[in-house]
Amino acid sequence: MVHQPYEQWLLDDERLTPEQERDLRIHLRACPECAALARANLTLRAAPVVPPPQGFTLRFQQRLAAQRQMEKKRTRIGIFLLALAGMSMLVAILSPFAPYLAVEPEQLFASWISQLLYIALLFRTVSVVGITLLNVAAAFLPDYAPIGALALFVLLSAGLKISVRKVGQSVRSAA
Repeated sequence: MVHQPYEQWLLDDERLTPEQERDLRIHLRACPECAALARANLTLRAAPVVPPPQGFTLRFQQRLAAQRQMEKKRTRIGIFLLALAGMSMLVAILSPFAPYLAVEPEQLFASWISQLLYIALLFRTVSVVGITLLNVAAAFLPDYAPIGALALFVLLSAGLKISVRKVGQSVRSAA
């Protein structure tokens, strides 16, 4: 049963149209939950309004002002700690580059170029050694080895899929 429009009509202080009032009365006869809500709403509206104790407003305003001051203080401390942590991280990240500030630009450029050449030669050497090792390994393997490796991979994948499916079924049946 849909309660949303009727609950909204009961809890809002808006004036209902005659058609809405008729729908609400029909729904309240059929729905005990909404009828209970309507009775509770009438009881609450009929209850007398008790004025606050003497000085309540002043105490509340003072407490609110003190709370706002405390929030401002916490905000300032939080911003300070965040800025301090950010500056510390920046120093930690940039500290390895500090020695480069004392080096002349020509030396720094030459150092970077030599590092790039070293990395390029390292990649070239590793690729040549890797290709040589693959060629040697290929000479020892029979021609059907790649097909066998592919078949083994397919079988292992199928076995994994079947075992996962069986475990899932056993978990579902246990639940």
